[in-house]
Amino acid sequence: MTGRRLLMILAAVAVAAGAVAAVVLLRGKGGEDAGEPNPTAVVTLAPVRRQLVQDVVSVYGVVQADPAGSVTLAAPKASIVSRVLVRSGQTVAAGEALMEIANAPGAEMAFKQAADAVTFAQTDLARVQRLYDERLAASDQLTAAKKMLADAQATLTAQTKQGSGRSLQAISAPQAGVVTTVSAAAGDHVAQDAPLVVLARASGAVAKLGLEPSGKFAVGQAVTLQPVFGGPPIVSRLTMVGRAADQTTKTLDAIAPLNGAILPIAAAVRGEVVTGARTGWVVPRASVVFDETGPHVFLVSGGKAHRAFVGLGLDHGQDVEITGQLPSGAQVAVEGAYELQDGMAVKVRGR
Repeated sequence: MTGRRLLMILAAVAVAAGAVAAVVLLRGKGGEDAGEPNPTAVVTLAPVRRQLVQDVVSVYGVVQADPAGSVTLAAPKASIVSRVLVRSGQTVAAGEALMEIANAPGAEMAFKQAADAVTFAQTDLARVQRLYDERLAASDQLTAAKKMLADAQATLTAQTKQGSGRSLQAISAPQAGVVTTVSAAAGDHVAQDAPLVVLARASGAVAKLGLEPSGKFAVGQAVTLQPVFGGPPIVSRLTMVGRAADQTTKTLDAIAPLNGAILPIAAAVRGEVVTGARTGWVVPRASVVFDETGPHVFLVSGGKAHRAFVGLGLDHGQDVEITGQLPSGAQVAVEGAYELQDGMAVKVRGR
């Protein structure tokens, strides 16, 4: 066989092989195209619910003693503080000693003068009575002597009640509670009626909340209080809403009772105030898709997903309020919603 003939045979074989490869490639590609199904997403569904939606505003505040359940213990006389037996924030029992006071020099002198006045009035009354019995004194003189003794005894009784006759006197708690203020220290000289200790009922505390001055809040609105550092929620209502903003925080003061719950004074709390209610559409929060086109949900009907743009209302944790044109009985895709496109075929998980 000549070289020329051999080259011609090799060229024919190469052309035939190329043709066969092309046919195989085209058939393979056509088979793949024919076997690829239309895109389908697997989703779970949830109904669009029409229900009562509450407008809730979050507020913050602190626990404070209720002024209606607090008592201020004052110095019964001019005194010198001998010992302070409690600290601010301490819980005390009824009758427990809070402070010891001693007579100030002036109080001790006033008591001695009151006692001397009683002794003098008694002696004078005996003298006038003797003269009256001997018809040497008039009845009005006897009446005046009796009145002088009664006045002197009343003054001495008041001094005795104030503790002026004792060198040391204990100031005791009239009720169980929490010491919120200690106004004097050992060695202090205090005037009569000067405040010494403020005691609040442990179960009579309230939450003082700071509200934005928006006009949304009113007495009687429901509020759920939650201790910031943990603890069960406390259901309450606003019993006072101020109408003058705080100069520093620019918020309105509001009061909500703790309804018997015992929390530390000055503990931080968070409140959820219900300022209104209305009927609205609610869907699972996971069903709302956020992208560059805007928030939307996918309504599923007839085996296909249909995009519906929505407005967002209040977030209720697992659920969120939406607004928009929604058909009655609509269902939205939840799991798998972010994989969907408008018009895409869907398969419901579990069906």
